[in-house]
Amino acid sequence: MLWCQAWKLYEKKIHIKFIDETLGLNQHEQEHVMKIIEIALLCTQSPVSKRPTVSEVLLMLQDGQSLGKRTLTRPTFLHNQDRRILIGSSKNSISVP
Repeated sequence: MLWCQAWKLYEKKIHIKFIDETLGLNQHEQEHVMKIIEIALLCTQSPVSKRPTVSEVLLMLQDGQSLGKRTLTRPTFLHNQDRRILIGSSKNSISVP
């Protein structure tokens, strides 16, 4: 899953490696794409109240605003990747990864 790879690279502070090298981006373009990755990761925060609104995201993208005082934390769904949801009775249940 791409979001999981992005988080792992971000946590190691090497999310620059998430950008396709064949694009041949200059330093300024790389910084811009890394900021977009950070904004996208901000939109995955848990709980939902930590996520920016659509208007905040637009301001960050349009005006070049920083993430501000927001800090990125690993979403809870990444802590337990083998989480299963059981549907139906125990006799006829199915597991959905």
